[in-house]
Order: sequence, then C-alpha cells, then structure tokens
Amino acid sequence: MFLKKLQNFIAIIVTFMSLTFNLNSQISDNFLLLYESYDKLSQIEQVIEDAEPRILRKYGITEQSIFDRNLDLQPTKHFIGYQVKKFNNLRLIELKFNKDSIEDFFIANSLPFFGFKGKVKVYLAANDSFFDNSNLFIFDNKDFQNELLNAKVLSELNQNIVLDFEYLDNYPSDSFATNQLINDLSRDEKDEWVLMLVDRFDLGSWSYSFPRTQNILIARNYSFRSILLNETIDAVSKQSLDIRKKTFIASFRADLSINDIESIFNNLSESTDILNFRVLNSNKETIDLEYESYLEPEDAAALMNSLGASENS
Repeated sequence: MFLKKLQNFIAIIVTFMSLTFNLNSQISDNFLLLYESYDKLSQIEQVIEDAEPRILRKYGITEQSIFDRNLDLQPTKHFIGYQVKKFNNLRLIELKFNKDSIEDFFIANSLPFFGFKGKVKVYLAANDSFFDNSNLFIFDNKDFQNELLNAKVLSELNQNIVLDFEYLDNYPSDSFATNQLINDLSRDEKDEWVLMLVDRFDLGSWSYSFPRTQNILIARNYSFRSILLNETIDAVSKQSLDIRKKTFIASFRADLSINDIESIFNNLSESTDILNFRVLNSNKETIDLEYESYLEPEDAAALMNSLGASENS
C-alpha cells in the first residue's frame, strides 16, 4: 500500500515539475554574483560592460563559442545592482546579475552550460637586479602578498578557479634557463599552470613576465593582479573541456519519507548541473532516477551522494 502511494506521489511531483520547471536547469538563487577590486569603483560602468568573459567562464562556456555564433550576452541587460562587500580586510565591489535572464539567453541560443571549476598552479620566481639575494624580500613584501591574496580571492569568486602558489628558489638567469624551466614544469606538472617571473625594471618599476605567453607588464610597485588573472583564465581555457551530455542513474532507498523525496526532486530541479531527470524505476528496495548532466562521473556521484543516493552509475 505504501509503495503504491509512493509511486502516485512521485507521479504527482514529476507532473507538477514538468509543468512548472519543464525539468530544465533551474535555480534557487536568482542572482549571479561577480566581484571586482574596490579601486575600480570609479570605472563601474566599464566594469559591468566588461563582465561577459567572467560570466561565461562561470558557466563553463568558451568565448570562442560565443564569437563563432556571433552572439552578444550584453551584461548590462542582465545587471541589477552593486554594493561594496568586505572579505576579511579586503574590500570588493559585488556586482549582481540576473541568473534567470542569463540562463534563458543560453537556453534560447542552445548553449550548453554547467558549473565549471578549475585549478591552476602559479609558479613564482623573483629577482631584484639592483640588489643581491632579495628574493625573500620580494616574496615577503606585504603589498606583494596582498596582491596575490586579491588575485586568489577574485579568481575563486568570479571564475571558480583555485590558484595554488608555489615559490621557486632560483630565478632563471637567461632565456636558455627560462626555456629549460618551462620544459621541466611541462614534464612534471599534470594540472594547468602559469609561470610568473618578477624582476625590477628600474628603481621605481617592476616587470611581471609570463614566458609561456610572452606577455609582460611594467608597473609601479606591486600591481599585477589583472594580468595574472588573465593568464590563469587563458591557461584554463586551453584545456579540452568535455561538454558532452552524460546519462547517469542514481538509486535512492524506497523507505525515504515523502518530505525527503520532495527535497531531492526540488534540489535536482534547482541545480544548474542537472539538465533533466525522470523516475526510471521504483520498487520496494529503491527509487531509480535517470538524469543528464555535463558533470564528470566522480562529480555527479558526489552530487547525488550529497542528496542521499546509495548508488550512482
């Protein structure tokens, strides 16, 4: 008797959700939040207009796919407002965009999107041409560390890219040594990575060079976060993102309460990682749900486990 009621309840829930959500990726929070350095507050209009690459990366969409189809997201159309937020001692501008309208744009243009996450190892080598043995002086400088912290926070908040910094003991003395260092890192490093070389350009300026892309910035003091963020995004963008839809089956215990089942369905309908789902089978032991996602099997299993699934395949 209980099993029959359960099946009827599932049918009602699925029918209701088919009408209201159409089983597309829905959201529980209507806002997409992006962050920018507080010192750009005077350039807020330009910051909003330039937000498109960060919005796309947040959803795992390449800029090339937008360019190839001659599409324009136009962030100002989705912008709602901003305010200043404080993270520890770091002040940032919090930009608020409408997730509903952004995702409607992706769906209308058949652009597959999913929750992208990345990790980049940033190797740092420093040298001061005007003073000997000063690498520790550079790395330990408070302003230098603050700039790294700002880059790390902004990267994680905006791009879902975690930066992992590693300091190198030796600074390459010439182009041959630099190429050798790149070859060594390419051989040993399995993840995405960036090499940044810091050197004093003159008594008042510093150079920040990225040998792999041959980009270089000359700046007063320690102001390198923008170019570092661009380099890390570029490194992640070069990886082969597998955006093929995959089909999985998640099994849940049949003795779950009605409230538990409703909670699972609501979470699946609100997740941007789940494209659609259906009840594949229900019996005395399990309720089997079939769903489509762009997630890798490990991430899909972790998501379903967090909802109480006993098995995911």
